[in-house]
Amino acid sequence: MSEWKTQPIVHVVKWSLTQTICSNFHSDCWNIDADLKRNTTEMIVPSNLQLCPLQLQLGDSLFLSSEPSFQSYGMNLANVSLEEFMRCPQEDVPQKELIFGCRLRGMHQIDPKWLETGTRYFVEAPARGPPLCNLGLRLNITVKQHFCQQSPSAPFCSGHGKCLSHIWDKAYHCICNQPYSGQFCQESDVCFSKPCYNNASCVSRGKQRDRTGDSYECICPPLFAGKNCSEIIGQCQPQSCHHGNCSNVTPNTHQCQCDKDFSGKECIYCNTKMFWVAVALHGGFTVTSCTSIREAFTWWFIFCFLSQKLHLNHIRPLYTL
Repeated sequence: MSEWKTQPIVHVVKWSLTQTICSNFHSDCWNIDADLKRNTTEMIVPSNLQLCPLQLQLGDSLFLSSEPSFQSYGMNLANVSLEEFMRCPQEDVPQKELIFGCRLRGMHQIDPKWLETGTRYFVEAPARGPPLCNLGLRLNITVKQHFCQQSPSAPFCSGHGKCLSHIWDKAYHCICNQPYSGQFCQESDVCFSKPCYNNASCVSRGKQRDRTGDSYECICPPLFAGKNCSEIIGQCQPQSCHHGNCSNVTPNTHQCQCDKDFSGKECIYCNTKMFWVAVALHGGFTVTSCTSIREAFTWWFIFCFLSQKLHLNHIRPLYTL
């Protein structure tokens, strides 16, 4: 997979039989394994001997450089159909299909008119000497454009993704980062950020193009209310927030602002991997911090063991997670 380059690239291909001649472009040229090869079934790439296929962005430049052995009679390319590419031209190619018009030596640029969007098939134009096309002196080029900007001045993929293309794709498209979607990654799903609290269900009211406005609704479980279901139904009571401060939000709801290391609707959960929040022995055990919870957890095991040995029945947990 390749990412769109914001600046045109200059490509140079050596028109030579000494370069990489492949018979299986999947493994010889692009290192595609068998699994990915299945995805290229819609992409027609002949398996005949050829130079490794080339993929360009629309606007790139392409130069061809002939090897010294061509200096005697020069090189020329012909634009042919897929069928002619596979079997190689058996007779002279029409003058209008010759890339350079005549045989040239050295390095020369391909006219941009031959590099429009789509796939082009170039072969060595028939000349005296051995049939070089059949030996692999042919090249297929795919030129791709992108569909990653809403306007020429807009950022690629709205700044929320990458403009990418697989070798079998015909163009570059946006691959969006979560939670963005759309052709240009211009839409987002607010529910992805989980704005609803206390196990409430988030219902999206459609995609939004920015992160403002009411684009979601929280379906609150019993005992909870508010835009994000963060408010507890009822007014503050002395034990409403065990380890935090209670504040009334509306005449019918309140919220708990938990102390450090505590969480939960009543601030009874310690933010550690503990299974018990507090234990009591005889008159009770006072919990003031997560440290005392860990201590209580240890004591609970000790006295639980003693209760089994001494047949005590007055050791009991106060809260469980």
